[in-house]
Amino acid sequence: MATNIASDSDEEPQQNVEYILLAEFDIDQGAILKHQYPRPTGADDSHLAELMLPDGAHARESDWTMFFLNQKAPDDAGRVAEDGPPLLHVLNLVRTKHDKEVRRGAIVKAMAVCTRHRFIHIYQAILMLALENYYRVPTEDTLAELFKAANEMDLSCMPRLSRHETTILRFSDDQNMFEERFMQLESERRLLDNLERDSDRLEVLHDPAMLTDLASPTSNDLESSGRRGASVDTGASRMRGPSTTRNKDRRFFDTEIVYSGVKLPIRVPMTVYPEEIGDFSLIQLLTTFAGAAPTTSVSKVIHPHLESSGQYTHPIILLMNGLLTQKRIIFLGHGKPAGEVANYVLSAVALGSGGGGVLRGFANRAFPYTNLTNLDTLLSFSGYIAGVTNPAFEEHPEWWDLLCNINTGRITVSPALASPPASTSTRSQTDSLRRSLDSVSLSRNRSFSSREGKPDKWNNLDTEFIQDLMLAIERHYGEVAIRAKVENYVRRFMSLVPIYEYEHTGATVLGDPALIASDKPGIDGYAISPGDKETRDNDIAFYQSRIDGFIGTQAYHNAAVDYQTMQSSCFIRGIDISHMVYCLRHSTNLNVNEVEAIYKRLDEQVVSDNQVTELLASLPQSQGGLQPLAYGFYHPSPAIRLHTVRLFEKIEGNQAGARYVRNTNFFHQCAFSNLRYTFSC
Repeated sequence: MATNIASDSDEEPQQNVEYILLAEFDIDQGAILKHQYPRPTGADDSHLAELMLPDGAHARESDWTMFFLNQKAPDDAGRVAEDGPPLLHVLNLVRTKHDKEVRRGAIVKAMAVCTRHRFIHIYQAILMLALENYYRVPTEDTLAELFKAANEMDLSCMPRLSRHETTILRFSDDQNMFEERFMQLESERRLLDNLERDSDRLEVLHDPAMLTDLASPTSNDLESSGRRGASVDTGASRMRGPSTTRNKDRRFFDTEIVYSGVKLPIRVPMTVYPEEIGDFSLIQLLTTFAGAAPTTSVSKVIHPHLESSGQYTHPIILLMNGLLTQKRIIFLGHGKPAGEVANYVLSAVALGSGGGGVLRGFANRAFPYTNLTNLDTLLSFSGYIAGVTNPAFEEHPEWWDLLCNINTGRITVSPALASPPASTSTRSQTDSLRRSLDSVSLSRNRSFSSREGKPDKWNNLDTEFIQDLMLAIERHYGEVAIRAKVENYVRRFMSLVPIYEYEHTGATVLGDPALIASDKPGIDGYAISPGDKETRDNDIAFYQSRIDGFIGTQAYHNAAVDYQTMQSSCFIRGIDISHMVYCLRHSTNLNVNEVEAIYKRLDEQVVSDNQVTELLASLPQSQGGLQPLAYGFYHPSPAIRLHTVRLFEKIEGNQAGARYVRNTNFFHQCAFSNLRYTFSC
């Protein structure tokens, strides 16, 4: 079982860094864990030492590794307990210094930080300095200094953004998005700092009402100052001094760590999704395994969960299928640095989870770096994603289901992997699946198949996705754009799962049966028009095997929990906002009544500030922003134009929404202004 370390009391404030570890290689004892600060973690010392000193560390001057603590193996039903200590991310630096005066001519030491932060890469610089200091002063005091410096990093002025706000900021074209949130916290912090230095005002710190009055002017003050044409002289404005916070990229929070008298600038990313850990490259993963031709499986029988297009299944789709159906996946990099192998694992976590933001549970079963000493723990997980450098793993196909060889760029299906038992629905719909593949390929990919010389039925939606990804990479799209395409792809797949469940079992835990409306199209459901329903049914038929493999996985159970949480915490209820936006953006066969129904429901449901924010999260600026809604300005129906104007007025009243409107196409802004004047007369 995975090792669970001791957890602190919930009453203690969360620290930036929980533990500092120091391991070294002893010629007689092997890898040993020398120090744990400020207290023992509770994990097995030899296990930690082996992970901190990866295979082949002596062959290179330095290497980075990463591993996790407090991972929980799923039970027989695929569920993972939500309670217990949180997942800790461990960033480890191992360094080799050659010295002819010591045995074997080298000294190998490794130092690691354990933190809850997913943006663990921000600690790389201080870890390099601390390990260098430890070589000079090999005492626990060096670890204590690192621990103190890391935990003194000030994050008090970093806004805690909601999930919807994070999505808005992540895909925003405006680097000053949510500027007001940052400036408010920075202003309050400067006020507190000045009050603490002023002995005459110390009593104010004990009176929250007075502190609030000083920090924020009243509405009467603002009105009177507006009439006089003068500014309000609040406590904050008197002490603030010249503003230096504008024109910053608010997708990052700038702070610093002071270590041994050295100020290290730190940029904390504000747009990290739950399953994004560290600084990895999804583009590197895609280009490594995309290949010039699909990988041919060595298994005798086509596995339905993995090889959805038979022998023509693209390697990236093969990997995606393995991730979504919770297979055992190994990334092998023989002779590669352990840090490079770990980055492939973290990229795979982001790939399977939909860019890090659609599904959960992949990080819990990820082992960015592991070795043979951790084999028992690895095999206790029904599906894992692990990075190794030892070629012995390749010789034991019973240990894995998919092996991704980083050196060759090939993905191999284990010959020991047994095919799942065919369900009744699977057997009864096999012919339907084949027919749908034929129809989809004939309508979409006839020209492509003639170029590639492949059967039409294997050119499908996955092929379009891969072509889109590769074209974007060829055109030098950035990481965020590539992850957004993966996110949209996984979201599309997840929108089909509850429909499939409901149609085959009469119930689903991933959606509202009232919204599915499988028997007829409806404005509140997943199918707005007959054409949309036909496309949906074809997609379900194509992904049927993958859906069967996905149901029951850890990600599936987490998605069910997340859906229930979303239902109780979301601000817009009773309609599927994402699907409505999707239809406005992509559907071409909506009639006037259907379009009017969409705009009317949006106008009725989106009222409060939080509801506007939730709507904006479905309209990322990188994908056109408000453009799908702005089409309503030019519709022949006066009712649709009126609903569009009213919707834009509410969006403009939101802080983020106002920036959306200002960044909208100039002609849309003119149409909005003219129609607002027309309807106000």
